[in-house]
Amino acid sequence: MSMDDSIPEEDGRRMQWPMSPVNTVLVGICAVGSLICFVLGEKVVGVALLAGAVAGGLGAIFARRSSSGDLERVNALEYADERDRAAAAKGLAAVGALALVLSMAQVIMHAVIETDPLTRWFALGMFLALLVCWLIANWFFVRRG
Repeated sequence: MSMDDSIPEEDGRRMQWPMSPVNTVLVGICAVGSLICFVLGEKVVGVALLAGAVAGGLGAIFARRSSSGDLERVNALEYADERDRAAAAKGLAAVGALALVLSMAQVIMHAVIETDPLTRWFALGMFLALLVCWLIANWFFVRRG
């Protein structure tokens, strides 16, 4: 993704979109999820998702400033160059490893506590999805070099 994403205007000029398409989707999902939670009466989760949408959107917009630093851009998924992408890849790899460990712990906890079947199957499905994604990603990047 380039930080030069723009959308055409009627008079032929290009208007700069304030954040990357990835951040636009993430902020949108948080905002819609927040609205759904509020409608369902889940105020705490709704507030958390709304705060995530606002913080994520503002972080992405501020990360596009010319004065923003590497850490700002990497944290906001607004990469300016290969150095930002390399740092982000290492950070996301650490997050993925932690996600696998925590997901495995969650599956074990569901087996020990004997929670409801839907929650147990969802936890198992998430763990297996993370595991399969990890194996495929390793295969892809090892073959790619």
